[in-house]
Amino acid sequence: MLLPIARDARKFGHQVIILAEGVGVDHYKKEDVKTTFSDIPNPDPETNFDSDFLLECFSPDVVLVGFPYPNHLSQEFGLAANRQNIPLVGVEDWWGGVKRNSNLRYSLVLTIDEYAADLVSGCLGSEVPVSVIGNHTIPNSDYHSPEAVLAGIKEIRSRFKEVFVYGGGGGKHTTEELKLLVSSLQKTAGNWCLIPRYHPNVKKMLAWEGGNKRTFAEVWDELLLPLGNRVVRLDAGNSDDMAVVCDAYFSSLGSSMSTAISFGKSTVAILPPATMDVMRDSKLEVIPAVYLGGAKTLTEVQDLRILLSYPSVETTKKFIALQPLKAIEAIEKLLLAAG
Repeated sequence: MLLPIARDARKFGHQVIILAEGVGVDHYKKEDVKTTFSDIPNPDPETNFDSDFLLECFSPDVVLVGFPYPNHLSQEFGLAANRQNIPLVGVEDWWGGVKRNSNLRYSLVLTIDEYAADLVSGCLGSEVPVSVIGNHTIPNSDYHSPEAVLAGIKEIRSRFKEVFVYGGGGGKHTTEELKLLVSSLQKTAGNWCLIPRYHPNVKKMLAWEGGNKRTFAEVWDELLLPLGNRVVRLDAGNSDDMAVVCDAYFSSLGSSMSTAISFGKSTVAILPPATMDVMRDSKLEVIPAVYLGGAKTLTEVQDLRILLSYPSVETTKKFIALQPLKAIEAIEKLLLAAG
């Protein structure tokens, strides 16, 4: 969220100083954007520098902070901006960021969709302006999946009429989601297949099932066995690339659900109790895609046909790609009002 805003702000003549850390530095480097910190993987604000002194040196008109985890620089510089009465702008890249960082005093919050905006307003009240600038995980409408994905899907469609995709985002709740999905698919008629897409980091971890002797991927693959040859593997591209070309997308908290809906795909949120626990831990009251009307919910074993429907054009318009210009305009408006 911050990189495109910073890049476009510079195009409009604004001076931008970037304080990044860890993997964030790599993202900026790939775009040939220099950052203030370049050789410190995770700078410790309490020992490596004086944030108040840094802001005094830069004398910024506004400070933008994201909500990473772990939260080092954003938290420290947000507090420093508050101490110096510098306008602070929170830039959410995931729903409920402000609720998880409520100790900062914001002058403006930029966020991804109307559900995120409602969460902010419920947390901060109406006195803090909120601007919806779009979701950085949603590709633009002219986006096309890589050739390897398109070729793979073409071959799969020669054998199956419908392509379903499951995008799992975590550990234990992915296990419970798959159990519910597999049982429901067994009740669903039609010439369909399922492409499972596991979280690349989690699938290699040891699972709790089986005495910690198997990886999550091994546990999940076993859960899929009842579907036989309807399970098709396609490891090209990422989950968004799958969401763009499938007929129906299944997940829960995965960001690719928003991509699927924005491209007019049937989308279903799988909600076993384990997933609802994760949702509450993230300070979310509902699944965002469901709140915005883009996804149906699966809570018990059933025929999935009743849940498979395309979102309306009005609904897809709620799921927009990031628009950095909207962010810049909102910040300029804030500074103009402040005099």
